[in-house]
Amino acid sequence: MSYKKNMHPSVSKAEIQVFQELSKRGLTKGMVTQQPVVLKLTIPDFMWNEKRKVVYLDGQQVHQQKQEYDEEIKNLLEIRGWSVLRITYNPPLTEAELEKVTNQIQDFVGEM
Repeated sequence: MSYKKNMHPSVSKAEIQVFQELSKRGLTKGMVTQQPVVLKLTIPDFMWNEKRKVVYLDGQQVHQQKQEYDEEIKNLLEIRGWSVLRITYNPPLTEAELEKVTNQIQDFVGEM
């Protein structure tokens, strides 16, 4: 059936039935299904607007439990054209770790 190509693979039977009825009535032109709508707020640790790049420093003790949320935020930003770098670290940063993190960010951001 042609409606299946327009539907997300995990929709309910009711959603399929409603979609079919909407389609019969010509109400599906320009419609999308299962489209994420951003309802979340994120505050990157570092952001370069002109380059559309953001960096998050994720202290392992805090972000270990938030990996699913962090991944969702990353995906939402990438959909909107941002590049995202997440760096997980164990505090406190040693001089060697600081150097490593700074190098990662420089490689990600590129020349200014």
